[in-house]
Amino acid sequence: MSHSMMWVFAVLIVLAMGGVALLAAGRGAPMAPAYDDRPDALVPAGRPLRPDDLRRVRFSLAVRGYRMAEVDELLSRLARELEDDRPRGVPETSGVGPAPAGLVRMMAEKWAADHPAGTDILDFSTESVDQVESSLDQWSRQRERGLAADEPDVWAAGAYLGEVIVRAVPGARWCQHAAFGELPVVAMPSGRFENPVGKAMERYDGDESDSVAFFLDAALAAESRAG
Repeated sequence: MSHSMMWVFAVLIVLAMGGVALLAAGRGAPMAPAYDDRPDALVPAGRPLRPDDLRRVRFSLAVRGYRMAEVDELLSRLARELEDDRPRGVPETSGVGPAPAGLVRMMAEKWAADHPAGTDILDFSTESVDQVESSLDQWSRQRERGLAADEPDVWAAGAYLGEVIVRAVPGARWCQHAAFGELPVVAMPSGRFENPVGKAMERYDGDESDSVAFFLDAALAAESRAG
């Protein structure tokens, strides 16, 4: 940049700062009154999200924000997944709703990738649940530990346990059921429901009698008999 151009920019900056100072001192044309033009981005908190909730949500604009097209595409994808995750043939009034399977799956996969055992052991096989059992047992023995519902690792371990079932049983799907509150559960092809996140919490708060490995074996055996 030439010296002359640099001075031109310097003068422009000084003039702009002077204009701001005049406005701050009460001189010149007053600034327009500020008002809140942010859209209502709230979503229902008293029930599970539905596809239409994601399609209606809007976010406020900011100078340093995300690309609107990318945010809209992600919301559209999540809305489609919410629709696709409803078990086939289950009516809306039955108390069974969709669970964001993509998010539950992502939680399980991230937990497996970040776990010290690594994905070589946590490979979503039925045998890998022994490592989940061991982890929950170690966490439960810690002196300073919170409640299971407040521990993200316990939720993630339960998500992993459920994802093992989903991958082992053709037709098993993540969903939500009124009987289990906000916990995601697995809808089995036989019509039964398994609560792996709740079982992980019981194992964390209880002892070996609440074994998640036994829970998995029992779930698979019951489904095999039903088939």
